[in-house]
Amino acid sequence: MAGTKDRILDGSLELFNSRGVQAVTTNHIADHLQMSPGNLYYHYRSKEHIIRSLFERIDTTARAVMAPLSAPVSPQQWAEVFLHGLDTVWRYRFFFANMVEIAGRDELLASRLRDLTAWILDWTTSAIDALIEQGSMRALPHDDRRRLAEDVFIIIWNWTSFAVAFRGHTRLHELDAREGVLHSMLLLMPHFEPEFAERVQAAIDQATA
Repeated sequence: MAGTKDRILDGSLELFNSRGVQAVTTNHIADHLQMSPGNLYYHYRSKEHIIRSLFERIDTTARAVMAPLSAPVSPQQWAEVFLHGLDTVWRYRFFFANMVEIAGRDELLASRLRDLTAWILDWTTSAIDALIEQGSMRALPHDDRRRLAEDVFIIIWNWTSFAVAFRGHTRLHELDAREGVLHSMLLLMPHFEPEFAERVQAAIDQATA
C-alpha cells in the first residue's frame, strides 16, 4: 500500500515539475504510471489530495534540514542549511513556482503552509540570535532580526517563481535554484563578521562549483 502511494507521489512530482501543475490531470498521472484511474483514486481521491501529500513531504524535509544547530554554529553548517533548503525548493519546484495559486485553492493546505512558514521564521530568527551571541554576526535590534529572517525566507521560497517569470525559464535548471542561495546570502553577508563571512562564501562556492 505504502509503496503504491509513494510511487504515485513520485510520478506526480515528475509530471508536475516537467509539465506544470495546471497541465497535469489525474488521468495523465495514471497513464504515466501505467495504472488504472480507479487504482489511483483508491489511494488519492483528487489531484489536490496528491498535492497535499507532496506538501507533507516538503514540510517533513524542511523540518529535518532545519534541525537544531549545534553550538557554536560553523560556517559550513550554516551554508549547508541553505544549500539543502534550495535543494528542497528545486526538488518540489512546481509547488514553489505556483505556491500562491495552489494555496489559494486549498484552505487546508494554505493553513499548513502558514504553520510551516511561521516555524521556519522562528528557526531562522533563533539561528540569527545564536550567531550574534557567539560573535559571528554583529548585533541587531530584535525587530530587525525578524525582518532579516523574513527577507531571507522571501528570496528562497520565491526564487523559483522569479526565475520563471523574469528569466523566461519554463523549465528551470538546478543552477538556477543554487543561485538563490547566493542571493539570500547577500542579505546576510554584511552582518557577518569578516572571517565567518569568508568561510560561508567558501563553503557555498565549493558546493556550487
